[in-house]
Amino acid sequence: MSSRVVARAVGCALLLLASASTGASAETKRASNSSNTLVLSPGVSIHYETAGKGRIPIVFVPGWTMSSAVFERQLEHFAGSTRFRFVSYDPRGQGRSSKPAEGHTYDQHGRDLHDVLDRLKLRRVVLVGWSFGVLDVTSYLQQFGSHDVRAVVLIDGTPKTAGTDSTTEWVWVGNDNWFNSMHWYSTDLLGPDREKTIAAFAQWMLEDPTPEQVRWATRISLQTPDWIAALTNATGTTADYEAALEALEGEKPLLYVMGTEHWHTAVEQWAAAHTPSAKLVSLGRHLMFWQRAREFNAVLDEFLKQLK
Repeated sequence: MSSRVVARAVGCALLLLASASTGASAETKRASNSSNTLVLSPGVSIHYETAGKGRIPIVFVPGWTMSSAVFERQLEHFAGSTRFRFVSYDPRGQGRSSKPAEGHTYDQHGRDLHDVLDRLKLRRVVLVGWSFGVLDVTSYLQQFGSHDVRAVVLIDGTPKTAGTDSTTEWVWVGNDNWFNSMHWYSTDLLGPDREKTIAAFAQWMLEDPTPEQVRWATRISLQTPDWIAALTNATGTTADYEAALEALEGEKPLLYVMGTEHWHTAVEQWAAAHTPSAKLVSLGRHLMFWQRAREFNAVLDEFLKQLK
């Protein structure tokens, strides 16, 4: 072999090593964490992430079409914790979990959450639901109670999807926006411009979004097939788990972290009437826990101090 060929081979090897070391830095913090799969039933496997070695599990549930990837900055925050164990998972049909033909209702999502907790042997958990993930959490509470729940955190979501007026009630959909919402929830998601529709959704979630951030959120959302996205939206519009949340008053610590662009007054009024002990914080937009991770994590840490 000529010296020129040898030199070229060595150069290529060095280039590959350099590339590997550059990419490795982003994974270094995740090296001690765990990424696994649970089989809940035939055809239904759930991808989940864990970090930290504490005795208190804190379980993060992502919203509509999103995955555990959105909680990457909370995973990093709890990675070295000796008090908390971070857990997050991709709901059925979303992210890296399986996409079965059945079960795309929030009653079933609540049962899936129960099964995830049971299989991982998680007891006395802190449940954290974001967006439609609030429906997963409150569905679980309605069906299984709060015996194994230590505290509940709701992030920019609501336990009841539909009402009369979405501008004054703690709901996503009212008579004021029903038609447009239903069109978006179904026709737009199933049409040829779905990626454009999801990109607009991603942009809405972000505060001062950059193209890179929009692409990141869009890629995650598009992991959910269009028909599952439409189904979970449709079944979500009839979800009502308010009573389950109201039943926690005086029984469990409650934290509501809401985006500043909507709902603060409605949540404040609802909480005053139904869960006056809940702490309410307004912060950023829908993905504030990712974009304003330092602020959000500080709010969460302060809330968690009261737990024993």
